[in-house]
Amino acid sequence: MALMEIVIVMKIVKVEVWSDFVCPWCWIAKKRFEKAVTSLAGRVQVVVTNKAYRLAKGVRPMDYKSALHQKFGSATGADQMMAAVSTNGLLEGLVYNFDTMRFGDTTVAHALIKSSSSPVVTELMTERVYKAATTDGLDIFDKDVLASLAKEVGVTDTRFEFDSARIAAEIERDEMEASRIANGVPLFLFNDKVYLSGAQEVGVFERAILDAAREMPEAMSGAGEGENCGIDGCTH
Repeated sequence: MALMEIVIVMKIVKVEVWSDFVCPWCWIAKKRFEKAVTSLAGRVQVVVTNKAYRLAKGVRPMDYKSALHQKFGSATGADQMMAAVSTNGLLEGLVYNFDTMRFGDTTVAHALIKSSSSPVVTELMTERVYKAATTDGLDIFDKDVLASLAKEVGVTDTRFEFDSARIAAEIERDEMEASRIANGVPLFLFNDKVYLSGAQEVGVFERAILDAAREMPEAMSGAGEGENCGIDGCTH
């Protein structure tokens, strides 16, 4: 008797993700999204494309607490946001050291990530830059520091295109694409049709992935907003 061959076909969901390294909610959202992807492994194949977004284009690096005070107009609002971020971060195993964090133009950090065409390398460098900026208090606005972070995770054969006109144009294009969908980051677009804005809960990401795996209407629609950051500040 011939053996019956069983073929399992998984749905593929393409997800574009916009984020910034100085967005306090972006790292949290990344971890929650990754949990959702892991929980659906074997049912849905998720293909992620990372996109750049700069919350502080043209802004020189400054103390993060000072930046928050300026955005909120008071220490009270800034303190409430930092407390909310820290609490949610700890739930995901992330440590937010606002005393050493800085806020500013992250062009060179995004250029570092875009210097690699390997998804594996991109993920390693992205995680290291988030930790450097958020937990370790390292200067992610310095090209030499960024290059050393890449080497820390084993990236030794990549030419970092910090001053590439091509990459600069790509970053601008990423931001224009995001502005057509929603205001601020983190931002997730599923199969070019449905988007999620903010640091949503794991279950919300799971539902969005499953919905995208099914037939969806042609018109793009939003599926709610969570905590996020825009040019004018962050929610909490």
